Amino acid sequence: MNNKTQLLLKRIKEDRPFYMEHFLKIRNKEAKLIPFKINDAQIMFNNEIIKCEKEGKLKRFIVLKARQMGFSTFTEGFIFHDTTTNTFKNSMIIAHEDKATQNLFNMSKLYYEELPTALKPMIKYSNGKELVFENPTGDPLEKKTNPGLRSKITVATAGTVEVGRSATVHNLHASEVAFFPDATTTMLGLLQCVPDTLNSCVILESTANGVGGYFYDMWQKACRGENDFIPLFYPWFTDKSYTRKFSSETEKEYFLSTLNEYEVTLMNTNNLTPEQMNWRKYTIANKCQGDVELFMQEYPSTPEEAFIASGRPVFNTASVRKYLSHAKGGIKGYFKEKGVDVEFIQDDKGYIEIWKAPVSGEFYVIGADVAEGKIDGDYSVAQVLDKNCDVVAKWYGHIDPDLFGYELVKLARFYNDAYLGVESNNHGLTTLKAIQSYDYWNLYFAKIYDRFTDSITKKLGWQTTSKTKPMAIDKLAEFVRDFHIGISDKVTIQELLTYIIEENGSTNAQQGCHDDCVMSLAIALQVWLEGKGDNYIPEVVDETRKSIVDPLFEDENDLEVCE
Repeated sequence: MNNKTQLLLKRIKEDRPFYMEHFLKIRNKEAKLIPFKINDAQIMFNNEIIKCEKEGKLKRFIVLKARQMGFSTFTEGFIFHDTTTNTFKNSMIIAHEDKATQNLFNMSKLYYEELPTALKPMIKYSNGKELVFENPTGDPLEKKTNPGLRSKITVATAGTVEVGRSATVHNLHASEVAFFPDATTTMLGLLQCVPDTLNSCVILESTANGVGGYFYDMWQKACRGENDFIPLFYPWFTDKSYTRKFSSETEKEYFLSTLNEYEVTLMNTNNLTPEQMNWRKYTIANKCQGDVELFMQEYPSTPEEAFIASGRPVFNTASVRKYLSHAKGGIKGYFKEKGVDVEFIQDDKGYIEIWKAPVSGEFYVIGADVAEGKIDGDYSVAQVLDKNCDVVAKWYGHIDPDLFGYELVKLARFYNDAYLGVESNNHGLTTLKAIQSYDYWNLYFAKIYDRFTDSITKKLGWQTTSKTKPMAIDKLAEFVRDFHIGISDKVTIQELLTYIIEENGSTNAQQGCHDDCVMSLAIALQVWLEGKGDNYIPEVVDETRKSIVDPLFEDENDLEVCE
C-alpha cells in the first residue's frame, strides 16, 4: 500500500464530511440517485460532534428541528461511517413507526450498495432489520484469520418488546422521539445499553409534538443543565432552500408592506430575506391550512414556538413571545454569610440568578412558591421584584422546605430586607416556621375579612385558595399583557406559554409542565401591589414600555457588584 492510498484511507476514517460527500449516495425528492451533499444544518451538527470529540466529552445530543432538514440522512450517514470503519461497533436506529424505521434502514442499505467496492466491508447478511459486517465464510480457519469488522447496524420500531434489551449499543439514533408510544419506558431500556464511553454516541432527534411527554421533558432538562444531553435547536430558516421567489419587484414590495409586527421582528432579528418570508407565508397557506400555530410547530423559529400548548392560554401569547424575544440570562450563583452580611458568590450551577443587583435604600418584594423538595417533583421558586415591578432575581431548584426558608432569608437580606411573601399552603408552613426561627421580621401577612364580625385579621403568608388564585393569576395576566412587569427569565416565560385554562375553567400548567415560576411571580405581584395601595393603577407607558420593559434591564453594569 503506497503513501497516497494510506493518506486517503486515513482521511476516509477521520473526515466524515469528506467520506459522505465522496462515497455516499442518497435518493432525492425527485427519486433520483445523487451524491450526498451536506447542507448548512448538517455541517452545524457535525461541528457539534467534532467539538465533543476534541474536548473529550460524551456525545449526547437532543435535537429539536423543523421538518425535512436532513438530520436523519446525516445521522444515518454518521452511524454508517462509524460502523463500517471500526471493529466491534454496534449501532441501533429506532423510529416511531414501522414505515419510518424501514425508510431509515433502506437508507443505510443504499449507502452500502452504492459504496465503491474497495470500501465495502465484508457483510455476513442483510435482512429487514440488520446489516452485519463480518466474514460470511463457513471456514473456521478463515473466520479466525480474517473475521471482518464484526460490527452491525440494527433497526427497530419504538414499542416493540425487544427494544432496549439487547447487547451493548455504541451508536444510538432515536428518530422522532416525541411521537414514540411510551417513550419513557422505551428510552429507559435503550439508554441502559449505551456505555458512558467516549466512543459512544446518542442522538435523540424530533420535531415537536405539543407540550409534555418524554422528549419535551428531556429537552427542558437539557436546557437547564439537568442531564448530560446537549440541546441543539435548528429553526426552519437554517435550511437555505426554504425560499420562494417573487414574480417581480412590485410583488416583493407589496409583500413587504403587508408584514405584521411579528413578521417584521422575525425577519429583522434573524436577518431573513424577503424570499424566505415569502416561503413562510406560502407554506402557512398551502401546507398548514392557514394555521400559523401549526406552522410554528412544524417549522419553528424558536424552541418555544415548536412546543405549542394545547388548550386555551391564560397569558397573551403575543405579549409573552415579545418577552421571549428579548429575554436574557442573568448571573448565577449562591449566597454565603459574611458576618451579619450576605455575600453573592458567582457559580454557574447556583440556584440563584440575578439580573439586577440591589440598590441601597430601594424597596424590594419577594414571592415564594414552596415544593416538597423531591428531585423529580416540582421546584421551589422565589421571584424578586423591584420598585419598577421588574424581576431582578430568582431562586429556583429542588430543596427541602425548611432549608428553603434559610435560602429565602438570605435572599431577602441581600435585597435590603425585602418584603417576603411565602405561600402558606402545605409545605409552605414548614418554610415559614424556618424563616421565623431566623428572626426575619419583614414578612407578608394576608388580610382575612370576616363578614360576620366585620373585622379583619392577619394570617402569616399567602394562602392559595379558590378565591385568591384566580385573582392573582388575572392580575399577573393583565400586567404581562400590558408590559407592566419586567421578565427576562426564559424558564418563567416558557411557563407562561404553557399555563392554560382547562375545560372546567380552572387554570394550571399543561400536563407535563410546571407552573412554579408562574405562581411565585403571581404571589410576588400581589405582595408588590399591596405596597402600592389597594387602588393602585399602573401608569400607561407607550411604545410597549419603551421596547419591552426598558430593555430588560438596561445596563449590564448593574451586575458588577455581584461579580
